Amino acid sequence: MKAILILLLFGIVYSQDNSDFILPSDFSDRKPDLPDIILPNFSDDDSGYSNSINLDGLVKGYRVQVAISENQEDLIDIKDNLEKVIKEKIYIQFELPNYKLRVGNFSSRKKAELYRNKIVRLGYRSAWVIPTLIESDS
Repeated sequence: MKAILILLLFGIVYSQDNSDFILPSDFSDRKPDLPDIILPNFSDDDSGYSNSINLDGLVKGYRVQVAISENQEDLIDIKDNLEKVIKEKIYIQFELPNYKLRVGNFSSRKKAELYRNKIVRLGYRSAWVIPTLIESDS
């Protein structure tokens, strides 16, 4: 039995020649063609990007995020329903790749959590509090 195994191993080793092996030199990789990426310049020059985000009157705070959708019309329907029962300001914001429906301008997380509980009682169980920039009271 040992003799058969030894003969089998020698047969396998000696039957292979170097033509069966693939060497790294057999491949010729070319440099990929990638598109040029131009990023906006947020400096003080007049490139058109420096004033695209207006932070005047915004402070750190909290909002209650009620829903997310790729379709803005879905959120408009929810907004219309909420406007009938709540008095807080409602926002639909686009943050790539989704639209987000957010409610309120709360200065503390505790106030936002209390309002989130009200939103949950209205049937929007997936609502949660998010830190964000809010409109200041002044």
